[in-house]
Amino acid sequence: MTRQNDIPKVIPKLVLFFDLCSSTTILEDLLRSERQKRWRNLIIALKNFLLEEKHELHFEIYKFIGDGWVLLFDPDCSANALFSFLKKLCKKYDTLYKAKIAGVLATDVGNVGITFGLEKGSLMRVRMNSQTEYIGRALNVAARLQGAIKDGDSKPQGKVLMSNNVYEDFKTILRGKFRICKAERKLRNISGGENYLAKKIHLFDKPKKKS
Repeated sequence: MTRQNDIPKVIPKLVLFFDLCSSTTILEDLLRSERQKRWRNLIIALKNFLLEEKHELHFEIYKFIGDGWVLLFDPDCSANALFSFLKKLCKKYDTLYKAKIAGVLATDVGNVGITFGLEKGSLMRVRMNSQTEYIGRALNVAARLQGAIKDGDSKPQGKVLMSNNVYEDFKTILRGKFRICKAERKLRNISGGENYLAKKIHLFDKPKKKS
């Protein structure tokens, strides 16, 4: 017999993947000096930051994926609130990194910061092994967008790669506040991802003034 809780529920969500740049290199450096606990403390501090912020924006902390998180927002989430949160998150990580990590590293780890992938769509919510899980294209696309943000970009930190589908809803708010670039990426294992058109948002760059 199928129980009511076992029936998949389809719900619309705005899916955000974010990744901490150079996390593997950073951790390997810390392991050599046996200071890996500092990375653990940074991750815990970031988790606590997300727990504080989720009540304001009403997002769900879905998964920790080793070097970042998957967050789920309501599809009608305010663009102003969302992008203010993304900037705040970047600044929080920068502060934690400088306080806990930078001073003990023995190597140049490369780019430091956060990259983001953003998509929206319907997800199936199911219970598996007593845990809530989600299934859907939006999760796959957001993950691939975040992974592709560094393609052709030597400094991808502080940037969001989003689908044109998301941008269409946010463009009125984003224009005039951020530098926005058209992007074309190959998204692996995504239907229609051979030449996927998207928008890259520079969180800390103002739009260029027209001459």
